[in-house]
Amino acid sequence: MSDSAGGRGARRDPGRPRRSWLVRGYGIFGVAVIAAYLWQGCSGWEPTRSQRGFVPASVRASPGGYRSFHFWHGGFHGGK
Repeated sequence: MSDSAGGRGARRDPGRPRRSWLVRGYGIFGVAVIAAYLWQGCSGWEPTRSQRGFVPASVRASPGGYRSFHFWHGGFHGGK
């Protein structure tokens, strides 16, 4: 018997094409990137240690401030 269950003589399924080394490489790279992103998110590690700026509430709430009351509730909103 020349066909063994797990040796060189074993035949592969003819309906399933063999994947190239490039497809396998990209798959392994993708899994590694996702695992690193998951680890970074769970551990709280950041690649840069820059200080986050503090913006006082008076600046944020001013008429031209970032996401101020006037940004959401000013101007034309459509309707009749």
